[in-house]
Amino acid sequence: MHLSVSLSIILMLLPAAAPKTGVKTPGVQIPFANLKSEAQIAVVGLSGVPVMTMMAFAPQKGTGALLRIDAKTNKPGEAIGGLDQPCGQMVSAFRSLWVPGCGKKGLQRVDARAGKVSATVQTGLAGEGVIVAASEDSLWVLADARTNLMRIDPEGNRVVSELRLPAGCSAVLSAESAVWIACPQQGKVLRLDPKTEVITNRIETAAGPVALASGAGSIWVLCRNEGKISRIDPKTNKVTATVELGVPNAEGSLEFGEGSVWASVPGFPVMRINPETDKVVQQFTGEGGGLLRFGLGSLWLADVKGGQLLRFDPKRVVATLAE
Repeated sequence: MHLSVSLSIILMLLPAAAPKTGVKTPGVQIPFANLKSEAQIAVVGLSGVPVMTMMAFAPQKGTGALLRIDAKTNKPGEAIGGLDQPCGQMVSAFRSLWVPGCGKKGLQRVDARAGKVSATVQTGLAGEGVIVAASEDSLWVLADARTNLMRIDPEGNRVVSELRLPAGCSAVLSAESAVWIACPQQGKVLRLDPKTEVITNRIETAAGPVALASGAGSIWVLCRNEGKISRIDPKTNKVTATVELGVPNAEGSLEFGEGSVWASVPGFPVMRINPETDKVVQQFTGEGGGLLRFGLGSLWLADVKGGQLLRFDPKRVVATLAE
């Protein structure tokens, strides 16, 4: 009897090669295919991470709509139409959804209950890089193509001030009674006092800070160049720890939820960091990655390339161990 096996079958039977990058501690790297999602929701024209209220809303740039997703059934419902190419990073605040537009260069205010755009703030900014954050009484809008941080009054739906920033700042976060701005070209995170609109601190981090998150009494900063996360103590305005991801030169996102820091970069769709040890404890390897959002008790991964939204139970993630 002759036995003939093709090379492709042999390769399929061989164990998958370990990624050349990432954390090498045994048991940390896990194939992403081993992680079971609670839902996989197809979203036509998906152009960013979702925003959560009582349900999830996913931007659809190609259709000019926000897709409503029922948090209980994970089923898409009636979309909110009439938007101008929703894209960038949205936020839920002041009883509204605030959605950047990629067409007419405005920030759109959406009444989710009425299912319509209630106002448009002309910011002169457009594109995938527009970032929106909300403080107690204001919205803060940043686009990486500009060096201005805009403050918007939600009562009057208008820009009330602009702050000149260093070139190329790419992330903004409101937390710990301050507005935090990541500026990768300077290798620093700026701390802004929202009452005075004065930058009070310029905190040096690992090289290339590109994303921000808040949790466990700290500000967490994803730093691109060397693949690290810098942890800032907002009381001292100093970096107190550095988390090694082992993934240099990769853009990504950062979130905090259920007592963990969550990061995502291409090739490592989900990474979990324990804030008690400042160590990566899980690093899922595989295709995809880059856009995360935590909300409604779940971790959401926006696969823009694949046009789908993945929902994960954080407890299931924690329980998924290396083989």
